[in-house]
Amino acid sequence: MAEVAFRPLQPWALLPERPRIDRAQARDERDTYEASFRYLRIPRLPADCPPWLLGQELGWNVRSPLTITMRPLDDIGFAVPDGEDPHHTGRRLGGAGMWQRDKHWIAVRDADWLHLGDHRGPDGGWEGMFVPNGQGTVEWRLGWAATIPTGTFLMVMPLPDRAPDGLRVPLGVISAKAVNAMAARGGMSIAVQPEHPVTLHRGQNVARVVLLHSDSLRTATRAEAAEADTAGAHGTEPFPETRPAAEKQRIMAEPEAQR
Repeated sequence: MAEVAFRPLQPWALLPERPRIDRAQARDERDTYEASFRYLRIPRLPADCPPWLLGQELGWNVRSPLTITMRPLDDIGFAVPDGEDPHHTGRRLGGAGMWQRDKHWIAVRDADWLHLGDHRGPDGGWEGMFVPNGQGTVEWRLGWAATIPTGTFLMVMPLPDRAPDGLRVPLGVISAKAVNAMAARGGMSIAVQPEHPVTLHRGQNVARVVLLHSDSLRTATRAEAAEADTAGAHGTEPFPETRPAAEKQRIMAEPEAQR
């Protein structure tokens, strides 16, 4: 059996948890209606549907490590020509905050909330929990590391019920090599995009991670055609394209009235 390990890298980190459906509570509600109410019933209990149950309990829930209100980002990516000061260029482009990503920069307006996640790092200095990714998305550093089996992948996805409202979680798949290497670079992070002001609370579920086998990404697809219908509308005449060429020529040569 494949094993996934989560471990905290920061004292404030909240490790992912397995989602669980309380089937006993759901069945108790159904049975209460059956025993005590004249009309009210639950004809089909979702908790008794295996496909629904497996989907709800798939993977692990990612939880917010702090209470915070996120707001949409107004950002712009730019390059700094040789000889120019990056901060002067960023201010000229209207950005109040600046972050360097690889060789380019991102300037962001109204981004004060990004600094509310600043925390003390292993060396005693301050580190950012939120780093702009561009195009309105944010890299959210969660303070924990994951170890997954070699050759597998970790899929980051929205919660099944799409909660919390206003926080978009882009679907992404990360290889085991990249996931396991994150431990040395501050731990696991996910991308999120606030679409309007949204308040999250510490411990609230914000995303889902799911372990994928390599076959999930490398499986070949074969589409099989349905068997051809060689009968006409009433099952008595073959379609013209299935007739021999000589028969089709004879039909086309007949006068219209004889067809």
